[in-house]
Amino acid sequence: MSNKNNLSELLTLIDKSAHAKETKSTPELNAIFLKFNEKKDHNLNKALLDLKADINFYQLQHNYQAPKFLTRIALDISQVNNVNEGAGIGAFFSNLWF
Repeated sequence: MSNKNNLSELLTLIDKSAHAKETKSTPELNAIFLKFNEKKDHNLNKALLDLKADINFYQLQHNYQAPKFLTRIALDISQVNNVNEGAGIGAFFSNLWF
C-alpha cells in the first residue's frame, strides 16, 4: 500500500474518531481533535506529530485507560512518519554529489 493511501486512511480514522461518541462526550479528547483540525491545514506533518504527542500524554494521564482508537492513531502516525522520513533521507542522499 502506498504512503498516500496510508495517509488517507489515517486522516479518515482521525476524522471518524473526532466525531465518535466517546470523543464528543470527553472534553479533553474533543479538545485534542479540535486542536489537530485547527493545525492540519497549515502544516499537516507537524499537526500529526502534535496529535500523537497529545494522545500519548492523554493516555499516560489516564493510565492507558483510553479508547482503543487513540492507540491505533498514534501507531499509524508513527508508521506514516517513518515512511516520510525514509523517503526524505533517500531523496537527500540521491542528491549528494560524490
